[in-house]
Amino acid sequence: MASRDFILDLGKLMIGIAWIDGRLEQDEINALKELLFLLPDISGEEWMQLELYMTHAVSDAERRALLDRVLSGIRSSRDKQLVLETLEKLVAGDANDRAVGDAPRGVPESAFVEDIRQDLEGRSAGLLGHLTAPFRQTLKRKASQGAREDRIEDFIKNTIYFQLTSELEQQGRTLSIPETEARKICLAAGLMAHVAWVDNEVCHREREAMSLALRELWNVPADEARLITGMSQARIMHGLDLVRLTSGFCHHTTIEERKAFLRCLFAIANAAENTSHDEIETIRQIAKSLELPHQEFIEAKLTIPRQDRGGL
Repeated sequence: MASRDFILDLGKLMIGIAWIDGRLEQDEINALKELLFLLPDISGEEWMQLELYMTHAVSDAERRALLDRVLSGIRSSRDKQLVLETLEKLVAGDANDRAVGDAPRGVPESAFVEDIRQDLEGRSAGLLGHLTAPFRQTLKRKASQGAREDRIEDFIKNTIYFQLTSELEQQGRTLSIPETEARKICLAAGLMAHVAWVDNEVCHREREAMSLALRELWNVPADEARLITGMSQARIMHGLDLVRLTSGFCHHTTIEERKAFLRCLFAIANAAENTSHDEIETIRQIAKSLELPHQEFIEAKLTIPRQDRGGL
């Protein structure tokens, strides 16, 4: 598995290529963000690093340094294949436009895929030259079409909702839940996954408790509750921005919903081998961020038997 730094360096390199003429218009920045959605499993914190590169011009020296880091970061045949597939998607501009291995629009396969493959095999600095023109063309094309602003906001502020709807779209499916409700529920799922992940593992009983909470609090159908639970579990392993989760959930819910949700968080914490001190402190932090009085946190905690929380 490629390291997170390696994936980030690849994203930064593409931003550096976008800056190659020394300027980025807002429509190009929006298009660039949409293209970078194609990078695998970027967390909220990592996205903030990429955004920083979009706000300040990248020099020739920085571009060369990023290229060196990407090339030196290729440690295995899997790394090479990941870079090749990701670059193909980025230059094509849409992961759904074509199958992996097809050439980008207007670029013969022999003139692109094989050049890139050879650059990666030989760790050649020629990779920058072979990528620049096709990627800039794709960026200009997407900028002229207009990037999907709502999708950009979803990716940044509600990653689980973004990934859930993207996956369903690829499968030709839609959620039965209204869009506004689905956004709120995905934020809730992220917070539940955050509590379940305190010990760096989400067990079967915790998943069942999360799915049950979605069904009971928001009447989510069982199959969709399992889907959202699975998506949030997969996403928490790569990191989620707790500040954005809590602020988004707070914005979309009433205080009564948040009080009931706090009790669900304790039920999830207690679903496997009692409730630990770290889980209690995590829920305390979430309660504060959700603008709930401390007394509400205490009352929610008391729904867990004293022996199950070690007397805490």
